[in-house]
Amino acid sequence: MSESIRNDEVHREERNCLFCSLLDTVRSARERNSAFYTHMYNARIEVLQAFRSLIDRRITVLEERRSCTEAKKATKIEVE
Repeated sequence: MSESIRNDEVHREERNCLFCSLLDTVRSARERNSAFYTHMYNARIEVLQAFRSLIDRRITVLEERRSCTEAKKATKIEVE
């Protein structure tokens, strides 16, 4: 089978593939002024902000834990 015939078969299968059709639609909707692009851009920001809130909370917990252990240090007292 020649290379061009194989390529034609692959392209024919891609056109029948639902996932490939979806990707083509997404690619065409990625114009900077489209509602799809604006929504996806905002969604990326939201995901990053969500991760930032998780990181900030973990930092707070670690700092609180450190301050608690520092406050619990034993103090040597001289007994008469």
